[in-house]
Amino acid sequence: MTHAPSFRELLTQILSPAELKEAIFAYDVLGKLALIEIPRKLQKKKKKIASALLHAVKNVESVYEKVGGHEGKFRLEKVRFLAGKKISSTAYKEWNCEFELMPGKVFFSPRLSTERQRIASYVKKGETVAVFFAGVGPYAITLAKHAKPARVFAIEWNPDAIPWLEMNVRKNKVQDIVIPMHADVKKVGHILGQCDHVIMPAPESATKYLAAAVNCLSPAGGTIHCYAFVSNKKPLHEMWKKLEKGLQEVKGSARVEDIRKVLQFSPRKVQMCAVLRVKGGKRTQTK
Repeated sequence: MTHAPSFRELLTQILSPAELKEAIFAYDVLGKLALIEIPRKLQKKKKKIASALLHAVKNVESVYEKVGGHEGKFRLEKVRFLAGKKISSTAYKEWNCEFELMPGKVFFSPRLSTERQRIASYVKKGETVAVFFAGVGPYAITLAKHAKPARVFAIEWNPDAIPWLEMNVRKNKVQDIVIPMHADVKKVGHILGQCDHVIMPAPESATKYLAAAVNCLSPAGGTIHCYAFVSNKKPLHEMWKKLEKGLQEVKGSARVEDIRKVLQFSPRKVQMCAVLRVKGGKRTQTK
């Protein structure tokens, strides 16, 4: 039986030794779509690289290129079609959940699959959860299917993401638990004081919304799971500084229980998650 060549092996046939040193061999697979990064020095060969990936990875039918980083208010990452079939959406599965989405139109990271399952382990049956910056629903739906909370408020401010979120809630049959909300997380007054947990998976800016998260917790208190990007040099120190700044408006009511590395986002940047336990008591009004 012949061995099917890997992506790396195919690249050795189309790239020179010097070009191979520039190549990025990692890629993301979302259903039948693969996302790849092409370094600037290899742009002239990006079609050949994409074709190699298409032949090397079973079940992948479309290859798109990541163009730049996550940008703008909605953390969108531009993508460009390279090879295979042009598509308008793809279906991605993890932990018995299925998500319909399209990179470039909405934010989604398959690299946080294990993290979503870890967060679900914190939530107990019958609790109420708010997911800030909910996107197409990966955290909200994973929680609904695995933790069995009473309710999950999935709050998203990107209008283009809301139809995907609503579709995925129906697709996963969690309409009785997940409540999609198109709103700014600072303007969700009708859920204030109802939640046992608030999940904040927007590492670029989440710490700026800690006061809003605290206000969503029940009078008895609760737990906040807050994400942030920090430098690789002193990640814990920088995370503490970001938390301290974000908690200035609610100083004295929150205790940091745990800080952990989630993933290496880039050579110089890591994503961290802090678990904050908030005691009951008076809430600070968000502006």
